[in-house]
Amino acid sequence: MAEKIMINSLVPPTWNRLKVNETYVELPGAFSSAIEENLTEADAGKWKIETGCGKELSDYLENAGVKPVLANVRSGILNMIKPVYKEDSADIICIDIPENETVNILTDLTSDESTKATAVFQILIKAGNNSVVNLTQVIRPGKGLKLINDIGSEISGKAQVNLVQIFTDGSDINAGYRAELSGDDSFAGCRIGLIRSNGETLDMNYVMKHFAPRSKSEISVSGALSTGAKKIFRGTIDFVKGCAGADGTENESVLILDDTVINKTVPLILCTEENVAGSHGASIGKPAEDMLYYMMSRGIDKEKALRILERAALESAVSHIEDQTALEYVMNIINENEDNE
Repeated sequence: MAEKIMINSLVPPTWNRLKVNETYVELPGAFSSAIEENLTEADAGKWKIETGCGKELSDYLENAGVKPVLANVRSGILNMIKPVYKEDSADIICIDIPENETVNILTDLTSDESTKATAVFQILIKAGNNSVVNLTQVIRPGKGLKLINDIGSEISGKAQVNLVQIFTDGSDINAGYRAELSGDDSFAGCRIGLIRSNGETLDMNYVMKHFAPRSKSEISVSGALSTGAKKIFRGTIDFVKGCAGADGTENESVLILDDTVINKTVPLILCTEENVAGSHGASIGKPAEDMLYYMMSRGIDKEKALRILERAALESAVSHIEDQTALEYVMNIINENEDNE
């Protein structure tokens, strides 16, 4: 039996007239797995990691009988995770990286146009001391797939989790990410490139929670919206008492390509520690007329010029992909989408 639950809750809530404090999604009562590889079941009690979408979603998955599984990831290669979506699906992928290891992971979330379903894809990460996790996500569900992409990470001393996400045209998407910087000198980087059009919705909640001294976080969003698209981005940097010397930054740059879109941005800094540095900024608006004029004066029509700006928004995030194989994979998808337009 389907049930409506709350996800992407903003803590603390803001002025409710903006309608950004949370969102509600309807989930089916039963799920299958979209992972065809036979993975080992994880000890659920050891993977109670809070995620960006929130506890209510995790509790719902647990009550629905969705079991966490351990990903078979290795250093020295690009580890691919590509779910096959055919029906209502939910998967909880646990990634446990030992100390001093560097692991590159790529997930490609897509579906064909005939798939009409709801999918939840949740990743839980434990990064051991001095480890590096480079996670690249291509998120491009077909128009009939309602997708929730949710991540939670625990980052130990001097460890790094580098997340790059690319959202391209497709269906409505809800996304969450929460990084708990629990070790001294830990780092969480999040670079997002997005394109939304044709009435699509992207609802996001990203939280960087600093517990440890000298921990550092970066959130960077670049995107373009057109033809009735709707986007909500909640970006929270939370400095907890005891994280002296921590540094958190958040920047967003979004191009509004016509008058039909709705963009809502909620930057938030919470602080109970004095000796920290936190900053956020946003640049949201239409492309500069002189830039469009320059491009059009050189034989590029306006429609093509706007497509170039959309591509630039994606490439701003793609440039942070550490693994060369993952970089080439993502660029091939961007080029293919451009060729099909």
